[in-house]
Amino acid sequence: MSAVIGPGHPDFWNPASFLPQWKVRAKQGNLVPFNLWSHQQMLAAAVMRCYIEDKWLVHVKPRQEGSSTFFTGVATQHAMYRVGCRAALLAHKKDTAKSLSEIAIRFYQSTPQSIQPKKLLGLKRTLEFPQLDSKMTIASVRDEEPLRGDTVQVLLATEVSSWAENGGPEAWTSALNAVPRDGGFVIAESTPKFHGDQLHLLCNEAETPGSRWMKVFIPWTMVQEYAVRPPKGWKPTKDVLDYANTNGITEAQAYWLQTEGLPRCASDFARFRAEYPVNELDCWVMAGESVFPQDPLMARAKELDGGTGLTVETKAMEVWSAPVRNHRYVIACDPASSWSKKDMFGVQVLCVDTCEQVAEYVGHTDAFTMAKTLTELSATYNQARVYVEANGVGDAVLSHLVAMGFRNLYWRAGSSGHGKAPGWYNTAKSKAEAISILQQLIADGSLKMHSIRCIRQLLNYRGQWDRLDRDAQGGHFDLVASLAIAAWAWRQSSNMSWASRQLSDKEKAEQAWRRILRVADAAPSNLQGGDKSPWGTHR
Repeated sequence: MSAVIGPGHPDFWNPASFLPQWKVRAKQGNLVPFNLWSHQQMLAAAVMRCYIEDKWLVHVKPRQEGSSTFFTGVATQHAMYRVGCRAALLAHKKDTAKSLSEIAIRFYQSTPQSIQPKKLLGLKRTLEFPQLDSKMTIASVRDEEPLRGDTVQVLLATEVSSWAENGGPEAWTSALNAVPRDGGFVIAESTPKFHGDQLHLLCNEAETPGSRWMKVFIPWTMVQEYAVRPPKGWKPTKDVLDYANTNGITEAQAYWLQTEGLPRCASDFARFRAEYPVNELDCWVMAGESVFPQDPLMARAKELDGGTGLTVETKAMEVWSAPVRNHRYVIACDPASSWSKKDMFGVQVLCVDTCEQVAEYVGHTDAFTMAKTLTELSATYNQARVYVEANGVGDAVLSHLVAMGFRNLYWRAGSSGHGKAPGWYNTAKSKAEAISILQQLIADGSLKMHSIRCIRQLLNYRGQWDRLDRDAQGGHFDLVASLAIAAWAWRQSSNMSWASRQLSDKEKAEQAWRRILRVADAAPSNLQGGDKSPWGTHR
């Protein structure tokens, strides 16, 4: 029998060494040692790294991969052996909280007697250890004041993607405020639900340099249980075969996918990809039909970062290509309100001649600064024409551009066809046209994209451009909107002559001469009779 690993042992805080001393309930119903699967060994390594680097952990998981059991063990160990430690397990619903409570109690009961601390009797949802002045509380975000105002040293938050809809938009903030930054440890885990949910926000934060969070992603293909040897003569369906070839899964994994994985998701591949992600881009696939074709977007994402999903643009302004002489460019801006920090300006710069994304901006600023940025971008990219969405908050940016005397601004026809008004106006018709053009450019491969963050928004866009409840946190699909406007502008510009580009002195002189001739040709003449000008037509 292996020696007991107790306090003072060099591997005591290593979950890979300590947790196998406890027991879990197998699917057959019997209790067995908690021998970690290979992906749980990865989680144990991540926890150790967090301990060393003083990080908090966010885990993106497929369904039923055993991470909740693993992390419950980590939190239980803290409560059982740290003096004055308050540990909390918060679930998204009460049934889950009850299951975690049973797991924690089973861990305590199976602890070797020589290292088992004394606890108070008769507790079902709380483990208290009076000699250590420590305890563990298990609750759901639906409970009234689940943490009861306590300071919590260790917090396990399960299924955080569902917290907003179960416990209200402030549930996560309230729980996090209970954990001290100095000496506190937070584990947030969840199956992804959609772009912009709480899990997605944490993953984005983990990608920021200097972040307190460390992200761990486990694809479903790393879970040992998700592979079953197929019977002789088994053939995959076309959809399963295509998925297998695209993602390089084994025959045993393909058989599990067809016979167990898909049936768990009502045979809906979109739902399966969301609940059993194979890469980080699949994590944020929402239920429902995607507006934009996903195959070319996923293929481009794989070209950009090898399909790892680890690439992220961290700067507000990203530039991929410098201006090319004599090339034409368009700039599209989806404006933002000044009061909402979650509403961002989205700006796209497209080359008309190559249909390539050459620069991008996403960030929060004021209308005047944005107007200056647009004028500078226009000057940089050969006097590019600027298209600003005119609805609502866009009026402020347009007012500044007009006041600055900016000449390369797009003007639309005024109401009832009278006069012109600045900006691109978002109507049901113009929005549908812009989305349609962008769909076509993506589908036929015409549009060359460089932005992973934009691709992520496109993959998860379900028509939320002009809705207030665009995602769980009120965020907007700013890059989708600006790219659609840019696609519309590209279509308009690619079918017309372009005068506002960088010209040589010779070209400028020739352009001025032609302008004089056009004015002369158009001038009415009552000299010498007829409708010809005194200088002829010059055609």
